[in-house]
Amino acid sequence: MKIRNSVCGIASIAVVLLMTAACSSDNDSSAPATTSATSTTQADTMRSSVAATASSMMSTVRDTAEQAVQDAINTVLAAAPITFDAGSSDLSAAAVATLKAVAVPLQGNDTEIQITTYAEDSNIASAKSLAEARGDNIAAALEGDGVDKSRITVKSDANPSDPEIDANEAAITVVDE
Repeated sequence: MKIRNSVCGIASIAVVLLMTAACSSDNDSSAPATTSATSTTQADTMRSSVAATASSMMSTVRDTAEQAVQDAINTVLAAAPITFDAGSSDLSAAAVATLKAVAVPLQGNDTEIQITTYAEDSNIASAKSLAEARGDNIAAALEGDGVDKSRITVKSDANPSDPEIDANEAAITVVDE
């Protein structure tokens, strides 16, 4: 993904600059060269600080890239939610088109996602089975569009108790690494 590559490139340059600054010396050439435990400790502290800064920057880059992927998925799902007919796990033509659009920001990176599906039925086992089939169909469609199966987790629930949840609509979220 271009955004992620650009952010990684900027972060890499920043790390190199930080490391260069850590290795440079403020010593004046007229001053005698001395080595002491204090300067060794300061150098170790600076190296540790540079390493912590680099790690923090890479974490921020990863979080930013994951957020960009989640934002892209949210935009697609807001425009065309993945919905199912009551009692069905079949993907409609509209759902297939939505999943093709969801797959685009997932290509070219290793972002992991979770698909959450629900179903309602008076028989809890039937509802759970239907919810699982819905999630499996979404995962298969994404895999067919180039998203590695190892990056997809499916969570299926029967008869959601939260009144805000539409049991016939799926959700896709980026999983924090």
